Amino acid sequence: MDEYIQALQRLLMQLTTAEQQDVVEYYREYLQDAGITSYQGAVDALGTPQSVARKALADYSIKMNTQADQKSATAAQERPGTKANVRMIWLIVLALLSTPVTIPIVLVLGALIVAVGAVIFGIVAAGFGLLFAGLASGVVSVVVGIMMLFTAPATGAFYLGLGLVVLGASWLITEGVVWCGIQLIRWLANLSRWVYNRWMPKHPKKRGGQS
Repeated sequence: MDEYIQALQRLLMQLTTAEQQDVVEYYREYLQDAGITSYQGAVDALGTPQSVARKALADYSIKMNTQADQKSATAAQERPGTKANVRMIWLIVLALLSTPVTIPIVLVLGALIVAVGAVIFGIVAAGFGLLFAGLASGVVSVVVGIMMLFTAPATGAFYLGLGLVVLGASWLITEGVVWCGIQLIRWLANLSRWVYNRWMPKHPKKRGGQS
């Protein structure tokens, strides 16, 4: 049993020391209550240390994101960042892959991730294309406008104003592209969390009903 617990703890390095201890003690007590003393017995009862660790990491990632969502709903705080959402999605996929019964679900979720990724890539590519085109035309228009102010003030003012409008529109488009990408990732994170909570087998219960 000690070999199993040590292997599990080595795979939980992404967690804080306190979180590692919580997970390790939970499964240590479970194995002790069940009278399991061998490594193979622990694998038969719980699965490999890798599968247990992946589930624990996904659980903590979901917990942190959920708490951040709840705080942002009741206070003027930012919601979980894109990096945190992407990390949570990745950990959920790994956890689902570690359980044979959920592998078909991972395939569906993976297809959705690829589809959403393609949409995000398309939006970003189109956004950057419009951004560069807008910046180029805006800068040229501003330069031409400034030069013509001395020879044809009305025409120069027109081109100068047009250039500034184009530059402003380019900035708004960039902000819109970023916003759309963040919203798509957030939607995918919420979907992944729902799939995990709905289909992932729960932690085994210790004696006394504590889970």
